[in-house]
Amino acid sequence: MRKLRRIVPLLAAAAVTVVAAGIGAPAPAAAQPRSALPEGVAHRAVDIWSEGTRMAGDLYWPRGATGDLPAIVMSHGWGGTKAGLVRNAAIFAADGFAVLAFDYRGWGESDGKLVVIGDMPERGVNGEVQVFAREIRTVVDPVDQTLDIRRAFDFIEGEANVDTSRLGYWGSSYSGAHAIWVAANEPRAACAVGQVAAADSLDLAQTSWKDTGIDIEAYAREQATRRARGEIAPLPQGTDKAPNLNGWAHLDKVVGYRPVEDASRISIPLLVIDAEHEELFDRHRAGALSVERAKANGARAEYRVIPDISHYDIYREAFDESAQMALAWFNDCLKP
Repeated sequence: MRKLRRIVPLLAAAAVTVVAAGIGAPAPAAAQPRSALPEGVAHRAVDIWSEGTRMAGDLYWPRGATGDLPAIVMSHGWGGTKAGLVRNAAIFAADGFAVLAFDYRGWGESDGKLVVIGDMPERGVNGEVQVFAREIRTVVDPVDQTLDIRRAFDFIEGEANVDTSRLGYWGSSYSGAHAIWVAANEPRAACAVGQVAAADSLDLAQTSWKDTGIDIEAYAREQATRRARGEIAPLPQGTDKAPNLNGWAHLDKVVGYRPVEDASRISIPLLVIDAEHEELFDRHRAGALSVERAKANGARAEYRVIPDISHYDIYREAFDESAQMALAWFNDCLKP
């Protein structure tokens, strides 16, 4: 099989001059513009650095607030951007929370990873190289995304007037799965909310690819082998698009990402809000089982199902109901 030209991931530690050959950032999804925020909510754009790449963030807070505020970190789901989080962020900020919403690396307004096209040139005395590179965008990589979430927690820890003992996390859909991961693995989180949480990525992938006839686990292993041997590009931009979902799946990472398996270690309060007619994955094997395991570990955990809705309805007719559930949870867990 003909191999691609060598494509070398850029090291974050190296200083580089780049001639870009990337795909431009997609336009943000339609959402409430920040200019339409309630009068009592203030906002500023921030930059968050994750593994050497700039992520775009939006920081919201109640205008005129004094003292240290509880804070909520928010991130978007598979194929989304922070533009879709404005309404939730405004609701939380208006009720007294500092809120940090951000785009993962390679999504929305954030920069993407760079990979070198061709051979890596010789480094200069200070580790500087001049390369031709491609920017990688719209790849769904759960390992990278959980690192990005940790960097968002790092960022909010350094924000003035934030009480770092009262930090929460909110995520929806694929980031709803990350809410379960955060509850089990991020020691700074005091509570978490995940809605329509796809907490078993193998099940999500098997459901998404079921009509293709592909054995998704075997195919993911095959792609990982080809990637490691340089037969295909090292990052899956342009390959392995999930049917009916935006973006390119880093499949071997996706099928191996199952935060439901971490749920037995959860000790902080966790709320999972699900759609009764969830169609993208088996909610009983994801959110419901995560809550069951967290409760068995002694955590305060609740599983709530909104009747008569499917996955995407939680952003439409069930938006107010789910947002108020989350707000009440954060108020109860993060406010004295």
